[in-house]
Amino acid sequence: MNPFLSEFRGTGPLRDVTVLDFTQMMMGPVATQLLGDLGAAVIKVERPQVGEWERSYMPRGRKLLGESPYFLAFNRNKLAVTADLNDEEDRAFLFDLVKKCDVVVENFRPGVMERLGFSYEALREINPCIVYASGSGFGPKGPLVKRPGQDMLLQSMSGLAANSGPRNGPPVPTGAPVLDGSTAFLLAFSIVSAVLDARENGISRNVSASLLGASLMIQCQEALVAMNTDLQWERSESGIAAPWTDAPYGVYRTSDGFLAMSMTPRGRLKEIFGLSDELLNCTDDEWFLKRDEVNSILVEKMATRSTEEWRADLTEQGMWVAPVQTVSEIVESEQVQENGYVENISGPGGEKFRAIGLPFSMSGIDKVDRLPVPTVGQHDELVRTALGYPTSQS
Repeated sequence: MNPFLSEFRGTGPLRDVTVLDFTQMMMGPVATQLLGDLGAAVIKVERPQVGEWERSYMPRGRKLLGESPYFLAFNRNKLAVTADLNDEEDRAFLFDLVKKCDVVVENFRPGVMERLGFSYEALREINPCIVYASGSGFGPKGPLVKRPGQDMLLQSMSGLAANSGPRNGPPVPTGAPVLDGSTAFLLAFSIVSAVLDARENGISRNVSASLLGASLMIQCQEALVAMNTDLQWERSESGIAAPWTDAPYGVYRTSDGFLAMSMTPRGRLKEIFGLSDELLNCTDDEWFLKRDEVNSILVEKMATRSTEEWRADLTEQGMWVAPVQTVSEIVESEQVQENGYVENISGPGGEKFRAIGLPFSMSGIDKVDRLPVPTVGQHDELVRTALGYPTSQS
């Protein structure tokens, strides 16, 4: 095992991996938190005094345990150090840290790390087996490389928003930063793959993941159809949120709420909703073109009963349905609790708060509450001492 900072490592499969984390906002910190949850020693680099940007970004100005709730959501299991990347002494300290690390992760705009002297080529000179990972909005090349990448903007540019919402209304991006999360998972996956190769073959890797790439991966089936057939992508009048999917598919108002209904064989619709043979007897392409007509029938019928009545009845008949719930409702559900997706996490000072833990399970990892979310520069002296720098008392 890598002895550097050994007392701050978990017992997971990445327990001998050391990560130097220059990331900020959501995408990068989620990726490095996943590495930390799996045992890695993650050293988070922030600006002196003020810390990284996410510490000052809060929902309607609300703090939790003296910190931004957003920052608390994806910065556990990290050691926090401060450094000014333009200060020569701090730069020397960071270069010494690179020698001890397996991974460097950053999500500045492309070119920023190079300008500061922390490019892949520069750090590979210091550590020939380093894995250098970058997250960005648009990838490392191309005409948009310098543009700021933000989740909703990329949802809109990439096609994700284009088929959400009814035809006579505006396109609708999702209500959560799905591309930040997806890119974080891709970045973490790429890092672990590259570390494996570095350990086995001594090969350094420069890996990158982007919001644009993640958005295309999410739409891989839609993109393949769009690139290889003559089918035209267009939104339905009734807001079916899938470009080439038949009705029923979408969210339907009930007498007391909403029920989501996924794909159902055409024949079942006659049995369950009483659709006529005249409407049902047609080719697949004709059936698709009738999706707004079918949907209007279902809208009228679904409004006559409660969400739970429809859910129970349709589930018993083999249809794929689910009630529309808020995140506040789902986190309290037995299903979430049984799988341990919500955990009690230690914040600055040790006080607990509830948060989303590991979104998957792995034998040998029962919880991720290992290191509390740190305050700005909390581990400055500890990390410098581990490198052999003199302490403030020396």
